[in-house]
Amino acid sequence: METPELSHSIVETVSQDLIGKYGWMFIVSLIIFFLKSSIEKLTYSLFVFMGSDYKTDDVIYLDGRPGRIVRVGVTKTVFFMYDVDSEGKIIGGTKLVIQNERLASLNIEKPLPLLDLSKFKTK
Repeated sequence: METPELSHSIVETVSQDLIGKYGWMFIVSLIIFFLKSSIEKLTYSLFVFMGSDYKTDDVIYLDGRPGRIVRVGVTKTVFFMYDVDSEGKIIGGTKLVIQNERLASLNIEKPLPLLDLSKFKTK
């Protein structure tokens, strides 16, 4: 039967060897785990910023409300949203700032330019 001091010494030596060899992997894994959401947000933000889906001065409909994209930044996009009366006149508006990672969950429409559909057959 081993003495408690010898057993403690062996456990301490083995744990120091493991931490020395693999400790950096554990620390890096913890950092990545805690920064996962930040890394995801930054990645999505860069896709929006570098992509061509949303550009400054695009006219859009956000959940059915007309607006204009004022600025597409690395982390957020700024919209001017308009209040329109029943006659189609702009009567007011608001400034709306949305984090880029939230854009995918919103209903954003870009109206198409007017097309001449007369050359197509109708039923």
